[in-house]
Amino acid sequence: MSLNQFALRLGFITCVSAAIALRPDVSLANADKLEGVKPAVWSADFSEIENNLENNLENNLENNNSATSPSPMALQPLAQGGQGQLYTQEELQLLLSVLEQIQALRLRPQQTTEINTLIRQLKQLQTQGADQVELSSQQLEQVQALLESLTEAEIERIDASLGEESVEVAVFTQAELQSTLSILKGIQELRLRPQQSQLIQSLISELEQLAATEQAEVLITGERAREIQAIINSLTPEEEERLNQVVELPASDYRLTAAELADLISILQALEKLDLTADQSQQNQQLITELQALQGQEAIELSLSQVERVNSLLNSLTPEQIAQLEGSLPNLPPGRILTIEELDELIAFLQAAKNQQLSPAQLAEINKWLPVLEELQAQGRNEVILTGPQVLGLLQLLDSFTQAQLRKITREIGGAGIAPSVSVQTPIGFGGYWRTGSAGIVFVHRTRFTRKADASFAASIGLGDPETSVGLDASVAITGWSNDLGEQDNAGGGSLSLQLSRNLPNNFGIGIGAQNIVTWRSGASDNGESVYVVASKLLPLKPNLKEPFSLAILSLGLGNGIYRFEDDFSPNDDWGGTPFNVFGSAAVNLSENVNGIVEWTGQDLTLGLSVVPFKKVPLVFTPSFIDVTGSAGDGMRFNASLVYSIAF
Repeated sequence: MSLNQFALRLGFITCVSAAIALRPDVSLANADKLEGVKPAVWSADFSEIENNLENNLENNLENNNSATSPSPMALQPLAQGGQGQLYTQEELQLLLSVLEQIQALRLRPQQTTEINTLIRQLKQLQTQGADQVELSSQQLEQVQALLESLTEAEIERIDASLGEESVEVAVFTQAELQSTLSILKGIQELRLRPQQSQLIQSLISELEQLAATEQAEVLITGERAREIQAIINSLTPEEEERLNQVVELPASDYRLTAAELADLISILQALEKLDLTADQSQQNQQLITELQALQGQEAIELSLSQVERVNSLLNSLTPEQIAQLEGSLPNLPPGRILTIEELDELIAFLQAAKNQQLSPAQLAEINKWLPVLEELQAQGRNEVILTGPQVLGLLQLLDSFTQAQLRKITREIGGAGIAPSVSVQTPIGFGGYWRTGSAGIVFVHRTRFTRKADASFAASIGLGDPETSVGLDASVAITGWSNDLGEQDNAGGGSLSLQLSRNLPNNFGIGIGAQNIVTWRSGASDNGESVYVVASKLLPLKPNLKEPFSLAILSLGLGNGIYRFEDDFSPNDDWGGTPFNVFGSAAVNLSENVNGIVEWTGQDLTLGLSVVPFKKVPLVFTPSFIDVTGSAGDGMRFNASLVYSIAF
């Protein structure tokens, strides 16, 4: 086979989105609603709550080939047209981008045929080249009905998807890969392109790494494929003749799998539905007949004539015909590029999932996908590519997990969530996960009615399971740090507190607790005992929980003891005494690693921030101002806590 004949295969380029599958930070690997220390601080996986792994994968992996990003406000003018039923070319392109993303995101699968037809009609209008185009009343009604049916969440998904970039890849069989290597090595050996020697050598090294994987097919970025094609196309006839003398290419390089042959036949059959010329139609029908005759053979190999005729037929299509063809082909998610860290995380997730209580179907799917991903991992490359069908299969698997399963899987992977706290002094309704713990210190620049600073140490351990039964948090606070500072002769003094928690549907949680129920060496002597009940609610404010002000946690409780008004409080009351009083807190994410907190302790107001200083270190710093209004105590005070969380 000649060099020109071989170069035909380099023209087959498929498009994939350059989007990531999984964020490589630890907080993604944990869906715990809350972790932490009481009474010092509670730490929650605030930025990732409710945003389960399936959503994270799907929302970051949507198809996108447009730089235009419609806002929700832009959709209403789109549905109405720029001037009555007239659209400018820019408005028409924006409308097409939105419709294509509706298809790519599978938002209206029951309307696939109708939307594809509409896209094809609009592309035909677009090719007319007029400054303004007019939609028919029927087309306008279709657009209006479709866009008006979109929810806020769907609009956000379309908006995010259109903001991604795209990258091209070329698919090479091992035979094609070896032939390409032979050609490039021949060019180097004959020094045909000395000015490109460094580029050619880098291409050879990259292709040799791919060849070493021994995979039936490998993917090469479109940029690298075009570099190869440009080098080969630049050869003169004399150089080609010299190269053909030293490069041995196989007689045929067009072997297909049964699935690839079926895909090719499907494309040609889709062409039959287009407005083809007589010559195109005859050529297409002949190819279909020849290719169908190859089905069922063990070794499927196209002749050079068949490859050239397929290329000739596809190259003869007009832009209108190509648009029609794209609209008639089935919608599959595009392939995706993953970094090795993202691939490692995906594998770790599936391995952890095998240890959970899964359905037989889920377990079978995991056993199917793990070897595929581990084979990609073994290649040792910085990036790997998942094909569209692989992405679809993984999305379907992740979609099959319940939120309870996802939380258990991600806790096993990542331990305690690295996320800011959602309260300062008051309890909340979530907690009590098995094998989680935390420890930290709390500092106050002065205690009430004194000028003395004070500090305490607290540690907490989670027991039970609030998802399926009841969770239990057991917390120990050490308030006596020495015999010289603070209360005399109380070194080592402290107290024990307990809280039972249960997660409820619709992102609610409820907790019942008792603080300082056991004390020793005058520990917590100035606080006494307290009992309480508290309910908390996770409230998503935006579809994308990574955005500022996208998620809030609200808590409302009833307690006695330290939660009573200052005039009603006495540390000597058994079990906190009466009456009971209301307390509560509200927290909202200001960024992925910072929460703002407002809290009513039952006696006074607290304002604070909670910060995760280091992305992958489970350390949470929470500075705050307490007794802000002056309704209790003798003025505002500064409080700060530093907490480290673990899983074991």
